[in-house]
Amino acid sequence: MGVLRYLARTIDSSRSLILFTMFAGFFFVRTTFLPLCYDDYAYAFIWDGAHGGNLEAMQFGSPDIEHRERISSLADIFNSLQSYYFTWSGKIFACGLVQFFVWLGKPAFDIANTIMFVFLILTIINLANTWLKISRTALLWIFFTIFILMPSSAFSMFWLTGSCNYLWMAFFQLFFLTPYVKALRSREAANSLLNVVLMILLGLQAGCSNEAGSFATVCLTLFLTVMCKARSIFRPWMIAGLIAVSVGFALMVFAPSNFLRLEVLHPNFIYTKELFFAHLSEGFSRVVLTDLIALIPMLIYFLRRTSTKTTMAEILMLAFTAAGLLVPIALLFAPEYNTRISITSLSFILVASSSAILELERQHLKTWLTLPKNFLRPVSLIILLSFVSYFATLIYVDLSIFNAARRQVRYIQRNAELDPIPMPSMPIRQRFKIIHGDRSAVTELKHFAGIEGNLNTYKNSLVAQYYGVKHVIAVDD
Repeated sequence: MGVLRYLARTIDSSRSLILFTMFAGFFFVRTTFLPLCYDDYAYAFIWDGAHGGNLEAMQFGSPDIEHRERISSLADIFNSLQSYYFTWSGKIFACGLVQFFVWLGKPAFDIANTIMFVFLILTIINLANTWLKISRTALLWIFFTIFILMPSSAFSMFWLTGSCNYLWMAFFQLFFLTPYVKALRSREAANSLLNVVLMILLGLQAGCSNEAGSFATVCLTLFLTVMCKARSIFRPWMIAGLIAVSVGFALMVFAPSNFLRLEVLHPNFIYTKELFFAHLSEGFSRVVLTDLIALIPMLIYFLRRTSTKTTMAEILMLAFTAAGLLVPIALLFAPEYNTRISITSLSFILVASSSAILELERQHLKTWLTLPKNFLRPVSLIILLSFVSYFATLIYVDLSIFNAARRQVRYIQRNAELDPIPMPSMPIRQRFKIIHGDRSAVTELKHFAGIEGNLNTYKNSLVAQYYGVKHVIAVDD
């Protein structure tokens, strides 16, 4: 922490906006360089629940059954969501966003995704009761944990389908909680019909987001509502928000399609202790390890704390920490453990750690890593150069993915008369794979768009339909 604080001070003290802009630019470039792949192509078409939908359960056997209609209007998206809700999943909010952006086109998503990333960071900062000019240390800590530590970042922040399901939903969950936190911090709250209406809309969005994150949001909303009641600042919009987020969560979790999808993906599914320990040792450990590292500032704060009186800032730190850890815990009891949920868990955790950094700075508390300036200067320089090099290698690899995908699209267009069109593996730079891991898309994109060596898969069929050819198939070099 001492090194990080010194590094923050070495950046021009009045230029936090430049720092933020640099990271937003980095985010935009990475979003732009990741092409459409996997489920993006499935959501480009109206969901056909009558024939198994557009994903793993998609039916094959005749051209009529395999054919899907492209999304061409908002009415198509609405009709698609109806079929999707009753045959595949209750997460219609995220699905609607995915289909909307695939319809508009990748450039529109690249811009919107960057804006949403900025909004998410600003919401974390706002909930922590800090701001860029006050704590560049908090800002650097947020970017460090998200870009360096967080697992599965390539497919939870930059991939179109993944970002709409995870990064975007994390924003809506935290944004919904903001009025409750502000009321507790200021000990006052507005009271109007408009507030009630807005909280109902925001609550439905946050509740109908993703299962684990929504569950944590419902629990935290209940806690914050009780806290507001105990401090005599309860308002009607608070209970309206709690009811709305709970209803949204119920509509998503108890959608009839969830049980149908479970039967398709996991026939005769039985939850076992072996599955529990498998989740615990794999996905859960990665997500929680990142969370625990991100919580280091809060640990330092409580170790250095001298007051015996519990403050509202401390209560909120612990509440957001509990909500953040509840996300990976809830997912332990799911049929699959997806580490992409890390962005959701980490967003809650970063509210707590950012608030702790602010409290440390306000109270002028020294940390356990207070080192001489003549030592900090070279260490900070080494850290800075390491980060720049790491980010540069990510861009280097992302550019190779982007160029390889463009060449593959041109290859499909040039060979449209072939049936099937043989697609060799994409020539992607692999030299940094060990360093980047799943923070890069390299490991998931051996072949264009994730297609396989089997014609009868939804990936191959919908990629072919998207580009107007009969069939595509992955072939070994």
